[in-house]
Amino acid sequence: MQLNSLFFQVFFNSVKNIPWLLLIFLLTSLQSSPKSDPLRFVKDFEKFAEADKVNPPPTKSLTLFTGSSTIRRWNTLAEDFPKNTVLNRGFGGSQLNQVLFHFDELFPRYKPSRIVLYCGENDLWDGKTVEQVLADFTTLISRIRKPLPDTTLVYLSCKPSPKRMSKWKTYQQLNARIQSFCKKDPLLTFVDLSTILLGPEGKPVPGIWDKDDLHLNQAGYTRLTKLLSPHLEYKKNRPHSSAEK
Repeated sequence: MQLNSLFFQVFFNSVKNIPWLLLIFLLTSLQSSPKSDPLRFVKDFEKFAEADKVNPPPTKSLTLFTGSSTIRRWNTLAEDFPKNTVLNRGFGGSQLNQVLFHFDELFPRYKPSRIVLYCGENDLWDGKTVEQVLADFTTLISRIRKPLPDTTLVYLSCKPSPKRMSKWKTYQQLNARIQSFCKKDPLLTFVDLSTILLGPEGKPVPGIWDKDDLHLNQAGYTRLTKLLSPHLEYKKNRPHSSAEK
């Protein structure tokens, strides 16, 4: 007991001058997977900043797409949503804690009027619990509200890909929790991707997946565009949540 007490005394004396946010970052980094390392996508955001210098993004009525590879690989956004001003800032493999880490480089920087977010799937696949991912999501919403109180957000649910069907029940649990959260906030919309990606027997629809059986191919994005388009129309009376059929 004396040794333990001495250890904690030495530990806290050594870190008492470290800013508490940095301390939390350091402690959580020690416990996290390399795939959830907050610094993992620093170079991606350096490239985004360089791209912004060459071609400054629009600042009015912007719809910002961000999140993991489902967004990053969506190369036809401008063609798919010609009535919207869109910007793709997806970074493949990302998790919600990394979206939070790059918060200032995404949301206050671009000041979008609408956000389309796909993120959470990689978090669960990497071993995080539904509660951890939900906590990150609600934290993100709270942070967005401060600089962007009127910005709406469309959350695309975790998808049931052939490669990750072993986690589908867990994905469904997170989807249900986030859908319930979105129903309570008129600025949030939940879009259920399973309605266009699963067949009648509950198995992934064939022919809409890339060779890796994880990512969508162009046929898959065509389905996703059709599903999402109604939610990118500016309407006075918006539904709080959606599960298109």
